[in-house]
Amino acid sequence: MRIGVILDWMNPTMAATFQELSTRVKLDLICPEKQMLDLAAVTVQSDLYILKSGTELALSMAGALHALGAVTLNPYPTVAMMRNKIIVTRMLQQAGLPTPASYVASDPSEFAPLLDAGPLILKPYRGSRGVGIRIIRDAHELDGIKPNGLILAQRYHEPDGMDRKIYCIGGELFGVKRIWPIRTYEDKAGEPFAVTSELREIALRCGRVFGIDLYGLDVVMSAGQPYVVDVQKFGSYMGVPDAPRRLADYIEAAAQRVLRGEPLLVGG
Repeated sequence: MRIGVILDWMNPTMAATFQELSTRVKLDLICPEKQMLDLAAVTVQSDLYILKSGTELALSMAGALHALGAVTLNPYPTVAMMRNKIIVTRMLQQAGLPTPASYVASDPSEFAPLLDAGPLILKPYRGSRGVGIRIIRDAHELDGIKPNGLILAQRYHEPDGMDRKIYCIGGELFGVKRIWPIRTYEDKAGEPFAVTSELREIALRCGRVFGIDLYGLDVVMSAGQPYVVDVQKFGSYMGVPDAPRRLADYIEAAAQRVLRGEPLLVGG
């Protein structure tokens, strides 16, 4: 069994996951940015590919492999779609999941009238790892913002304490509380919390919206109400108990299903 991992960097949890996985299968770590690619040499060599990078080059390579018949986890078309927060947010809205009121513009000044109803949180529409996120309370704060593409603005709801991160591994859910904004790398580990029945239903519905069961979502609790503010196609899994073993088990089982000609997603 051979698994290829397309990545640009690894946090400690992912490093431990792939170390564990390498003891069970032949594992190839593929870092597209670290080499010039001969496109004619890009061929399907693994039974399963893990797309753990959202860079344009990684997505392009995964897309090429997908077109050549490779199986990716999560499926490449879904991963590519979920890089776009506009699409993700609209799909969550359509499914009836609780999300903040959301708006899109290319010119930040377009959001100024919305501030009469309260603060906004601005995000790059293809952002990741919290880069470029800012809370805007006054119209003058929009001056000087030079977006690199479209901006997603969401109504800012003051959180009740720390933000909640929920990770899913094959239908099993894990809750991690984190401060925001994160000040140190160690803050990513956060502290565990028990996922309530309400949040469990929300998290599982998010997975069904995108047809995946390996993902993370960010939930803000404000005045006792939950708001899903983002869903990630994989996530860091930092703070999840025994995450490397759990992830390695899930990935190995997924590769075995591929070899047997079964659907990648359990029940899919």
